[in-house]
Amino acid sequence: MTVLAMMLPAVGIAAGPPDRVVSVNLCTDQLAMLLARPGQLISVSHLAADETISLMSAEAVGLRINHGLAEEIFRLEPDLVVAGKYTTRATVNLLKRLGKHVEEFDPARSFEDISENTRRMGGLLGEEDAAERLVKQMHLELMRLHAEGKALNRPILGSFGSNSYTSGAETLENDIVGKAGFRHLGDEIGIRGTTRLPLEALVLANPDYLMIWDRHRANQSRSASVLSHPALDARFGEERRVSADTRYWICGTPLTVDAIQRLRDAVRGSSAK
Repeated sequence: MTVLAMMLPAVGIAAGPPDRVVSVNLCTDQLAMLLARPGQLISVSHLAADETISLMSAEAVGLRINHGLAEEIFRLEPDLVVAGKYTTRATVNLLKRLGKHVEEFDPARSFEDISENTRRMGGLLGEEDAAERLVKQMHLELMRLHAEGKALNRPILGSFGSNSYTSGAETLENDIVGKAGFRHLGDEIGIRGTTRLPLEALVLANPDYLMIWDRHRANQSRSASVLSHPALDARFGEERRVSADTRYWICGTPLTVDAIQRLRDAVRGSSAK
């Protein structure tokens, strides 16, 4: 054992379910709020209370809000901190060094990932049965949606966001689009993950529908100016544009299943214009 390791406190993991849980990530916020027993979750990130990106902003009322700072979280004396794998790295690392039990979650890239993360959160909180019920309900809804979507002709749906970003294979967006009965342009042209797609490439690819997240539509910054480019307007009229509710897409939770029906309805609504 190194001298440094001897100087640092040991990470204490309680034998039973934790009594004081803090979340520092929007996605773990919502998983924890779905599963924690009353009084168990004592703090969530400030993003959880933002109604423009959080599906559970109402549930965040009454919980202490944190901004992902190690000092504020340490003072809350949590016996479990849940975080995202790629966020608040300095905070996570410092809390671990201070002996706090921190569990990090990978972002969900599919509904199977959502099932895994939900079960894992349920296990950490001592709410395994509640987690299993949520997963079962989600899969039953997926089965229903799959049965209803068999007759769809699988048009191609492209996505486009601020700074010309799009998604492709191995993303939650792609899984939602596929389960809604559509093909994702990014997947069709060999894109993996999230990357930039030149406007010219999008126009030439000419997908049947163009999807833009509503938070990008509302963005007035320079990064979103490409969404009002004349070439985009000329190629994709309102009858070929689809707006997606950001709150259902940004985090993978059992609530995300509702994005599938919403996407179908949005495409039908655009087609009817």
